[in-house]
Amino acid sequence: MENIELNPKHSDHVDRIAMELVGFPHEEGRDWNKGDKDARYRSLFGAPLLVITALWQLIKNIVDDGYEIKHLLYGLVFLKVYAKNQTIHCAIVDWPTEKEFSSRAWHIIKTLSDQLLRVIKLENRFINAPIQDPNSPERHSLLCGDCADFHIDEPSPWNEDWYSRKFEGPGLKYFAACAIYSNNICYTTCPIPANNHEGNFLDETILMELPDDEPIEVDSGPTGDRRYMGPQAGMTHAIRKAKSVLRSRQETLFSFFKCFNVLDTHFHHRNTDNEVMLENHEACFNAVAVITQVKFMLGVNTLIDTPEEASEIKYDML
Repeated sequence: MENIELNPKHSDHVDRIAMELVGFPHEEGRDWNKGDKDARYRSLFGAPLLVITALWQLIKNIVDDGYEIKHLLYGLVFLKVYAKNQTIHCAIVDWPTEKEFSSRAWHIIKTLSDQLLRVIKLENRFINAPIQDPNSPERHSLLCGDCADFHIDEPSPWNEDWYSRKFEGPGLKYFAACAIYSNNICYTTCPIPANNHEGNFLDETILMELPDDEPIEVDSGPTGDRRYMGPQAGMTHAIRKAKSVLRSRQETLFSFFKCFNVLDTHFHHRNTDNEVMLENHEACFNAVAVITQVKFMLGVNTLIDTPEEASEIKYDML
């Protein structure tokens, strides 16, 4: 991983701090290293020890002075648990004041968010991809993308732009795209109110980044651009079935995002200011995307295997 060196000593150090932070009992018969420690880390922090170690290596030289590994754990608890009040978060860790927990957690979240372009790169769509013949009009899709809506508390004043048809309530819409031939998130967007049209959203984001002759796999929502390759854009049943698997990979990606409660419940950090709410939610979304991509990079999480038939999916882009 770029600019990150991992060794057992790093993980051992993080492990000791985590055990002390959550106050794991030392009574007879209770051993921190027994049982499924990986599951314990995921339930508390949303990521296993190896990933947390990598995240600290990613940001340790960027965070403000006075920040330690335990403050990274504050941020991860916030994202994973996302309770209605900070008292619950403070009870999980070492009982800092609510003000301290909040300020430390948000600094970590925004620092992780700022690493988005270090780990999520559009050029990663080429990894393991078939070689394209420059003299042929046929092109492979290298990306599969989709939009997802995320719950928020009802903004004030109310505007129908916030309404999500997916869950019949206020929400924000994001677009994300993953590589077809590798386990990589390659692209994410800023949020928009959920009622905005998906096709217009993609026209102004991902399509601005792709060549005019590069197709992208999408669902049946986006239309109007020849690069959109929806479910029916396949010549055979086998190819259409392979395309369905690619879209399932995309759904798996969003399920990984929503393992963090901050993206799976109503987002309540808006401070009566919709612009602040957008900034805060985007920071949380980006931080979760960074964590998820680091999981992919370390092989901790994987997407559904790309079907062999994917290499046969080609489109005439003349």
